[in-house]
Amino acid sequence: MIPQSDAPGNQDALSRLQALKEEHRVLDLQIKELDAKPWLSPDDQVEMARLKKLKLRKKDEIFTISSSLGMDT
Repeated sequence: MIPQSDAPGNQDALSRLQALKEEHRVLDLQIKELDAKPWLSPDDQVEMARLKKLKLRKKDEIFTISSSLGMDT
C-alpha cells in the first residue's frame, strides 16, 4: 500500500507545502530583522503587524495541508 503522503495525487500538495514552509521561513527572517531594530517607526510597526499576520496565515495553511496528507508539522 502506498503511504498517503506518497500518493501521486498528493505531489501538488507536497510541493505547495514545501513552498509554504519556505515562505514561512522568509517571513520569520523579515520579522527578526525588524525586531532587531532599537525602535520601530510607525511604518515599521504596520509592516511588523502585516508580516506576523501573513506568517500566521502561512502556518495555518501548512497545518491544513499537513493534516490532509496525514503528516505531522
